[in-house]
Amino acid sequence: MSYRIAPTQVAELPNGLKVYVREVRHAPVVTSMVWYGVGSRDEGPGQTGLSHFLEHMMFKGTPRFPYGVLEEAVKRRGGMWNAFTSYDYTAYYEVLPAQHLEFSFEVEADRMASMTFDPDLTVRERGIIVSEREGGENHPSFWLNEAFMATAFRVLPYRHPIIGSKADIRATTADALAAHYRRYYRPNNAALVVVGDVEAERVLRLAERHFGPLPAGGPVPPFTAAEPEQEAERRVTVRRPGPHPMLLAGYRIPEAAHPDQPALMLLAALLSGSASPGAAMGRSSRLHRRLIDTGLAVSAGAHVRAFQYAGLFMLTATPAPTVSLSSLEEALFDEVERLRAGEVSDEEFARARKQVRASLLYTMESTLNQAVFLGSTALTQGVERFDRALEELEAVTPADVLRAARQYLDVRRRTVGHFVPGDEATPGDEPLPGGEARAAAAASAPRAASSADAPSSVAVAPGANGASPVGTPDYQQPTDRRIPRPEAGPARPLLAAERIVRRELPGGAVLLLLPTPTVPSVFVRVQMEAGAVHEPPEKAGLAQLVAGVLTRGTAAYSAQELAIITDAQGMSLRVDAGRETAVAALKCLPEDLARGVQLLAEVVRRPSFPDDEVERLRTQMLVNWRRSEDDTRSVAARRLMERIYPEGHPYRQPIGGTEATLTGLQADDLRRFHQAHYGPRGAVITVVGDVDPESAAAALEEAFAGWEGGTGRAAIPPVPVPPGGRTHVPLAGKTQTDIALGWPLVDRGHPDYLALEVLATLFGGNGTPASSRLFRDVRERHGLSYYQYAVFGGTSGPGPWTAHLGVNPSRLEFAVETVRAELRRLVAEPVPVPELQALQDFLTGYPAVQHESPERIAARLAEIERFGLGLDWLQRHPRELAALTPEVLQEVAARHLVPERLTIVTAGPAESPANVSASKE
Repeated sequence: MSYRIAPTQVAELPNGLKVYVREVRHAPVVTSMVWYGVGSRDEGPGQTGLSHFLEHMMFKGTPRFPYGVLEEAVKRRGGMWNAFTSYDYTAYYEVLPAQHLEFSFEVEADRMASMTFDPDLTVRERGIIVSEREGGENHPSFWLNEAFMATAFRVLPYRHPIIGSKADIRATTADALAAHYRRYYRPNNAALVVVGDVEAERVLRLAERHFGPLPAGGPVPPFTAAEPEQEAERRVTVRRPGPHPMLLAGYRIPEAAHPDQPALMLLAALLSGSASPGAAMGRSSRLHRRLIDTGLAVSAGAHVRAFQYAGLFMLTATPAPTVSLSSLEEALFDEVERLRAGEVSDEEFARARKQVRASLLYTMESTLNQAVFLGSTALTQGVERFDRALEELEAVTPADVLRAARQYLDVRRRTVGHFVPGDEATPGDEPLPGGEARAAAAASAPRAASSADAPSSVAVAPGANGASPVGTPDYQQPTDRRIPRPEAGPARPLLAAERIVRRELPGGAVLLLLPTPTVPSVFVRVQMEAGAVHEPPEKAGLAQLVAGVLTRGTAAYSAQELAIITDAQGMSLRVDAGRETAVAALKCLPEDLARGVQLLAEVVRRPSFPDDEVERLRTQMLVNWRRSEDDTRSVAARRLMERIYPEGHPYRQPIGGTEATLTGLQADDLRRFHQAHYGPRGAVITVVGDVDPESAAAALEEAFAGWEGGTGRAAIPPVPVPPGGRTHVPLAGKTQTDIALGWPLVDRGHPDYLALEVLATLFGGNGTPASSRLFRDVRERHGLSYYQYAVFGGTSGPGPWTAHLGVNPSRLEFAVETVRAELRRLVAEPVPVPELQALQDFLTGYPAVQHESPERIAARLAEIERFGLGLDWLQRHPRELAALTPEVLQEVAARHLVPERLTIVTAGPAESPANVSASKE
């Protein structure tokens, strides 16, 4: 199938604003983005982090849209908004049901021209950004990446951290932010990107109406810095507490617009495969075969990090527990040199090219992903490069890739970073001869590089009303200045029951198909009752080990044969196990569906459990376990589950197992688990994408013919009322403390479930971008944390209702009491009607945005079927939400969210909170 990327429709307003539009009809959704040509590269000495700080402040309101108004307006439209800062640009976006496109233009045109900067709000936001940085500092990879970038670049400001040094963050003033805003935030330095269910002509008319009147502004300051040629290898070693060594290397390559970029992308795919959202490939690649299949590494990869004025070809690897960094590095660079000195077969090259092509097309599934890809390409390379991406890829030859490898992967262009756990380096980890530098990571070193910085907030970021003359206002729900509830009609239904094909298959499985013909891919999901609840406590991790090894060899194919076949088709084939279910998933291009379904059935039904593959996966899971034991957020969450569920309860044990349980698992345990639980009883198969339902159903029925067995859903026992209490877990080398708290509550079928789900969203978002009370109080009002959220989801048994946040240890006690006060408020006060109405509007409109990608649709369909909700559930859901009154929510909160039974776990720096004593671990 010769799919081509349709040309982007381009226009430029008289004031210099560029407009890029792509009409995408697979979902009733639109992504609207405004990109500014300014990032951390534009910051002078002492100003690191200024662009990122400004990004945060852009959510603080304008005179037209004052403090808090935009939060409610976005929420009522069922949308999400956010922003991110990178080295070369800063971008702001709204993802909305398509009928609300004009609202996003009103917001962004106003923010482009009318921002003001309140000194008191600047101080408050400063604490949030410091918290964001401190959360990163809890991870060894953060320090390694910062030190690496500072070593790889000597002049270009790509060496500086996107988030900024702590000293520079703390020194940033409202005046500095205002000056940065005036210098760069103007139409002639911006681009408007719109992707979704829209008409280009209407987009242009709306852009002229809202952005056209804005003055262009003066010339944008030119970027004049230049990096000298690198003439010798550079090295940096970071020594800090941590669970495992890590290796990071990068070769200097040209800027993003250079014509060699497509060849460099294929070079990365040859070394480690290609990846995109929801898809991972490359187990037949050179680094996988040389480093992972041989047991030298538990992970390894290659990717291109291209900036507007420079670039790096990156290599990453984590050694197996018994392998030194020096041995791993020797093998890694030997494989690079073998590629440079050798040849690439037509078969290997075709596999790499198919993977990169598939990854590009998988990006097109989501309007947001497509808009990010388009905007970043347009700003750093030109929009034509986006439109020609597939053609440029197809024009690359094996000779082009080898030339790029020989030209750019030269040891003289290389920077190497080591992370060494502990205070002292171990023998064999000293720099190799010829290294130019050896540096320790410092708090002021650059931030971990990425193509785009993490968004500054999980969801809607309420703002402030300009320069307040009376100090910092507390957050309040808007009253007399509230934007009216939107009048636009409902979104075009995506999951309408009449569009879903449902069939019951022999053996007990149910097949659900939803054709979405404008998506250039297909996602197939086989969900089975084979999760961790089916394993005994002494065998924790068994379900995940079984799931992970299924794609590593079957009765018909060895692990390597399977990898070669799937990589050659650009397929992603994976199996994962969660707490209750296991999911085997296939992502492929439409022309490869029949072959992909056969392979999917093969790995589900006939795995061979090769001993060497089982041991390799066991080693990787052990490394992941040790990493999780060094992660404050993971530790706090896991210890919370141990305290709210009794010994022996299936929700208590960690899904990935522990060092003791993983070590004790035997090959027969895996075979018996698979035989007992990987069957059609209770299974749900969902297919979403560019498919003909009849032919897809026929392919699946043929592949799974004769499939039998399975145990169905596990019976989850009730739990006694937990006594509550508080525990602190000390971890060395950490900057920030994580808090996890909550209760075990009810199953998906309980009459109070919906109310508790809405309360979790109201309180902490519950996995949606809805702004929450935790966000407004803990973050916006008090500046205590960068992230905070609550979680409550559908389970077969008494599911956990939990909240999580990370804070500086000095503010721990205040943060805990603030969260407790908000929980008490849920019980003591009815939810104000305007707040509840805004949340109901959001939860009614958001499914259009939430169910945009085939993978998310498939997961939702499986949930609907598993819990017997009915295919018309999304149509009924708004009525069920509307029936929840403030009084009902208060009654449910009082019944379940009992403050005296609350369990709290903290994990962080070794100093235990003053009021925690005997519970310290």
